[in-house]
Amino acid sequence: MIELKGVTKQYLYGARVLGSVELKVDDGEIVALLGDKGSGKTTLLKVAAGVTDCEGEVLISGAPLAKRPDDVLMVFDDLAVFKNRTFYYNLAYPLMLRGVDRSEADILIKACAERMGITACLYERVRKMPLLDVKRLAVARLFLRDYKALLIDDITDGLNRDEAEQLWSEVAPIIIQKAREGVSVIFSAHQVEEAMSVADRIAVLHYGEVKQIGCAEDIYNNPSNIWAAQALDKYYHFERARLERRDGRLKIILGVQTPVCVADEYELDGGVFEGRIADGYEGESIFIGWHCGDFALGGERVEKVEYAIRENGCYILHTESGICLSSKEKKEYVCTLPDMEKACLYDFTNENSILK
Repeated sequence: MIELKGVTKQYLYGARVLGSVELKVDDGEIVALLGDKGSGKTTLLKVAAGVTDCEGEVLISGAPLAKRPDDVLMVFDDLAVFKNRTFYYNLAYPLMLRGVDRSEADILIKACAERMGITACLYERVRKMPLLDVKRLAVARLFLRDYKALLIDDITDGLNRDEAEQLWSEVAPIIIQKAREGVSVIFSAHQVEEAMSVADRIAVLHYGEVKQIGCAEDIYNNPSNIWAAQALDKYYHFERARLERRDGRLKIILGVQTPVCVADEYELDGGVFEGRIADGYEGESIFIGWHCGDFALGGERVEKVEYAIRENGCYILHTESGICLSSKEKKEYVCTLPDMEKACLYDFTNENSILK
């Protein structure tokens, strides 16, 4: 088990990279980190690996990380390889540091290389080889020794789409295998598909804070803030609205700086939220948000579709105002109002959910 308790990282010039992060990953659990560049994913992993100092505690099986540094293994974002050395030397180096016998090391190195399909690269210098094979080299190190926590930083970054898919198809089974062996796994990803494919839980980071952590389904259906919703749906749509009570009924009024027309107002029935909204929001500006597949089938606000792109088995319809909807078929016009049963309401100031 690896645990981060109140972990904060701040540079001398004042910039805060991590803010009071609380994260616990049990033995055999896989947690994925999602967030934009600069969200703190790499720093969090380096803190967990013990290569970056911080305030707070990092514990491995209940003991301070400083007392058990070999219990953690990390694949760094820069891969941490000797570029002017051979693949063989890079695999041999950590074994030499631990005093492993040469003949034993040779057998282990060749087995690791074969496991990752880089046997033909063993005596080539790293700087001469394709990035895909260099990343395989970094992953091959995972089989050199035992450890209790595995950290992987955005392993497919820098590859083209085909290469990224190929490498992930090789790495994902390794992550699952290590988890089955009882290893705690934390990995960062810039593709939500990678995170969802193997992670037991996903932690959404934004500006060094964990905005939400949970299984993908829970975050998708019940986002605690707009950042979490967008992490799992890049087409997630939200806009400013006003929460009012008219004739005793709860209403959500769109038209407050909507993408369509500032002058037009659209009154939506907010009955589905009755009794579920925190106190103090009636008469106030809020945000209403919904996923790209959760638009109403019909309604007053209709827009022309500018173009459609086939993506993940459906069409993403891009409207004149920039709203994106998912659809099983191409359409010329679409309603851009939400399915209220699936919408979420957020505080206008901090963008956190206001639903109980």
